[in-house]
Amino acid sequence: QFKFFGSDKIAADKRPVLAGLNYFLTEGARGGGQGKKLLGEKRDVKVWLSWLERRAYDDIPYIETPIGLLPKFDDLKALFQEKIGKVYSRELYDKQFSLYIDNIVKRIDLQLEAYGKEKNLPARLFEVLNSQREGLMALKDKYGSIVTPEQLTAAKS
Repeated sequence: QFKFFGSDKIAADKRPVLAGLNYFLTEGARGGGQGKKLLGEKRDVKVWLSWLERRAYDDIPYIETPIGLLPKFDDLKALFQEKIGKVYSRELYDKQFSLYIDNIVKRIDLQLEAYGKEKNLPARLFEVLNSQREGLMALKDKYGSIVTPEQLTAAKS
């Protein structure tokens, strides 16, 4: 799968977009105590899909992270207003897009352990997971266990 999606034989404008979205992110999971209230609403999906479409056509900037690309605040703010007439705050953006390094690294470690028990998996899978882990740990060393999009932008400067 990694060889396929990253193949040089597929023109950049023809490569499929892979995206991970967490529609069920809660206040409790993002420093809001034990609350199970969702950070987003069902109608927000229009904005996420609109951003992904723009990203697929390379029409919108992004923040690069060890685990993928994040939208920039000003772009989302404009899309929320344009697509659903909703005010999108910096506070909500930071909650939704800050990297909680310890949680992500735990998930990567679980994947490494589980996939490590399987046979005939491409070495590239482990290279990618280990590279992601190393990048996240470098961010943690520099910024702590929660890294904001603003810090990610500063890290690339």
